[in-house]
Amino acid sequence: MAPEPAVQLPSVAASHPMNSARLLFQLVSLESPAESDQGWDSIIHRKVMRRLMLALQYRDPALVRHSRQVAGLAVGVAEQLGWDGQQLHILEAASLLHDIGKIGIPDIILFKPGQLASEEVELMGLRYRITSDVLQACRADRQVVEIITQSQHHYNESANELGVEMLQGARILAVADAYESLVNRQSYRDANSHVQAMDILARGAGSRFDGNVISALGHWFESNPGAEKQTSQPQQYALSHEELLEAGTLSHAFSYLYLVESLYHGFHITDAELRPLVWNTGCERLTGVPWKQALNTPRITDIVEYRDRYGEPLSLADRPVLLAAETGQALTTELQIHTADGRWLPVEVQTMPITDLNGLVLGFAEIYRDHSLESKTGEYRDLKLMARRDALTHVANRGELEDQLKRYFQEYVASAHKTPFSVIFLDVDHFKKTNDTFGHAAGDEVLISLARLLQNETYSGELVARFGGEEFVILCPETKLDDAWKRAERLRLAISRARVVNSNEFTITASFGVAEVEPTDEASTVIERADKALYMSKHGGRNKSSKLTSAQQKAADSTLVTPPEDAADAFIFRHKLRACIAADMIVYKLSAFVDAQGAKLGKVSKELVTMKVGHRGLVPFWGAAPNRQPLNVTLEIGDERSVLERGASKLVEIGVTMTPLGWCRKSVVFQKRARGLLKELREYLAADHDDDEIV
Repeated sequence: MAPEPAVQLPSVAASHPMNSARLLFQLVSLESPAESDQGWDSIIHRKVMRRLMLALQYRDPALVRHSRQVAGLAVGVAEQLGWDGQQLHILEAASLLHDIGKIGIPDIILFKPGQLASEEVELMGLRYRITSDVLQACRADRQVVEIITQSQHHYNESANELGVEMLQGARILAVADAYESLVNRQSYRDANSHVQAMDILARGAGSRFDGNVISALGHWFESNPGAEKQTSQPQQYALSHEELLEAGTLSHAFSYLYLVESLYHGFHITDAELRPLVWNTGCERLTGVPWKQALNTPRITDIVEYRDRYGEPLSLADRPVLLAAETGQALTTELQIHTADGRWLPVEVQTMPITDLNGLVLGFAEIYRDHSLESKTGEYRDLKLMARRDALTHVANRGELEDQLKRYFQEYVASAHKTPFSVIFLDVDHFKKTNDTFGHAAGDEVLISLARLLQNETYSGELVARFGGEEFVILCPETKLDDAWKRAERLRLAISRARVVNSNEFTITASFGVAEVEPTDEASTVIERADKALYMSKHGGRNKSSKLTSAQQKAADSTLVTPPEDAADAFIFRHKLRACIAADMIVYKLSAFVDAQGAKLGKVSKELVTMKVGHRGLVPFWGAAPNRQPLNVTLEIGDERSVLERGASKLVEIGVTMTPLGWCRKSVVFQKRARGLLKELREYLAADHDDDEIV
């Protein structure tokens, strides 16, 4: 019996949904020549616009609804500001397309019903770069690209971040996008009312948003009664089988771009004639050549200058893209690339032809990996995130808080107009009772949920940080005391009304203290004053918000901290040791203890030694670790004397006194720290002790 002929499998490499060349072909195929100098076709070809919007609908119909709502708001605001003609079309196009970068984001991140982790935030942040990549490939009007990419920046920081003044179109889009998001329910929060959304935007005026644009939005609503109540359902088009396949493939292309943007340090795409089509942000950083300049260059070989891996000049014929054009094959090359600041960076260059289904070359892609960063990038990013984030709640930690507080204060001092900032200090009420009643696991869940709520309820560039335990601090840039207090009140009410965990038994409240930086302040005194305001709220019945100025603080200092009579010495630790050692050798014996503790000596004599043990940071409050719980230590060295219990041995009596350096709220924490340090001191001195002698 003759063997059956082998089954001939079709070649799937070229049509596989994750084939790089095929996915990049989807981008190249988006390019269409403009049909006129005016109207939509001069901004982005209408057929290309339809393909992108159908892909957005394929990803999630709600994204199309959001984009249309944002476009309506943006155009209304622009008309209120006197815009007309072609500029309105450009703004409308940017508004409709501003979310296409979300097409490639996986559901687990895009629809996550909670606060995003730092890595997820980083991936979401790539959507603006993806949008720029795609719109460059579409040959969209460059103002559309600029409006979308600039809209991610905060208004007050745009000049530093962009190097130029933020386009008004970007400012309009940022406000319209924020408003539309605020008044609609998100996976992690309920919808805000129109009044609440406008209030949130107003609080961000001058920092995150342009106040003139917010005002124009308000006037537009006034001139269009009922507009704030209008909502539209996602408008869905019936897709043909071919359109479904194309939308699915285009979605794969977007996902591929996320992979490339995440893993590599730059890439560009050319057409078959080597004219640049896409020049991504990574290429800008590697070479210093802006994307608009790159796209104005006739050939890619006029932009990038190479040397071989050994530093020798590379001939034009040996350029990777020309070798790929000659052979029709992809290749990987180790080279050096010239940067704008004159350096030569070692890079790996992957070059691949982009072909259609018939094998016709439509263009080329080159993907760069910077070898100078390769070994450090992942480790550095992880360490950087760990160093800046609280391990439990994933908000900023105390170290990041101190760094940012220092930066805010330095900017305040350097500012000619002394633009203020404020500090909000909050503490969960009766948190110990929560831990004791429901367990520490439930307490941790409360803190995680509270941190998420604080982040979701802050919209104006605030920094949310966990100070320690159940305490959080919020730094509010460009915010005066009264506005910060109103913000604290809003947060306090939100916390009291929220169900922070999935149990009806859990209801929590928090107390707040608020302070604004003043000309006589140091960085540490601002947060110290906010803490004293918090103390006022605690002792005023809790679940309150208090604000405090330096003048009020001076008047209230005598009443802010008044411990009960039976705890008058709760923050003074006294003890006596007896060391079997010559008195004049005590100081030398202490040197090992001083070195081990990293202590700073003060007065030193045969009768008295003073020192500071532990490190005091920028913020003068105790931390969780012993080395962040500084103490003032005084040792009074007595005379040698005979003690019958030790026969003829000579014992030296040493009086030990410890007090906290900085702010320690809980005496039990101080006493524990003092006893631990006393134990170490006793071991170094080989001393006896008597617990009955603790005063």
